Amino acid sequence: MTVPVIFSTGSLHPFGLDRSYAWAAEAGYDGVEIMMDERWDTHQDSYLSHLAERHGLPVLALHTPLYRGAWRLGPEQTLIRSARLAVRVQAPVVVVHPPPPGRPLQKWREGPLAEARAEGVHVAVENMPGGRAKQAFSVRRRSCYLPEHLFGLGDVTLDTSHVAASGLDLLEVQAELAGQLRHVHLSDSDLSGGDQHKLPGKGKLPLKEFLARLSESGYPGAVSLELKPWPLGTPDPEVILERMRGALKFAREGLGR
Repeated sequence: MTVPVIFSTGSLHPFGLDRSYAWAAEAGYDGVEIMMDERWDTHQDSYLSHLAERHGLPVLALHTPLYRGAWRLGPEQTLIRSARLAVRVQAPVVVVHPPPPGRPLQKWREGPLAEARAEGVHVAVENMPGGRAKQAFSVRRRSCYLPEHLFGLGDVTLDTSHVAASGLDLLEVQAELAGQLRHVHLSDSDLSGGDQHKLPGKGKLPLKEFLARLSESGYPGAVSLELKPWPLGTPDPEVILERMRGALKFAREGLGR
């Protein structure tokens, strides 16, 4: 089965949604991941369906807002509403960050996470970037950055930059979470620290091997290019488009396409 390569609109968040969508279509991506934020354009099914039809590019994932979003609701209710929105725009996956450290995962998993999944979409919980320093005498989970933090949570989104920021081995994390992987955020890192989201091939992560393993494993989801605006060449449109095409080529070659 061919693994789709899609573009996260969050990669170009300083630009309007329509413009980012148009560039993704022109560059040749297989679909988009909508990064929901405080703008209503990212929350309204009629407009998202209009963009998909206009540009001939499906919405293959929604990412819940990093903050309150346009609905101005708490994260639990926002997750459930996002799942309903995904059904209306026919997006198969909703990406969500887990609750912050210190909050019980089991209550969240059995409550809003289960309710969102009951809407009929895959809700894939994302691994978070963790600091390298160990906290003495701490019994709290840090931020769902270790694979074992995600065990038992069902579908998972694996963010390669977050793995690097956590000081972990990407291929080992991939192997440990293989049975739960439903979505991937692809970007690179020079492994010097921090959550970098560099262009694929411009860092030190073994992304080609990572992608090859995905393709060979029968992975059922998409690979989403989730980058930062500045490595993409913001604000120059010609550079942005050129680098989007280069990132797409890198991902497809790694997947054996």
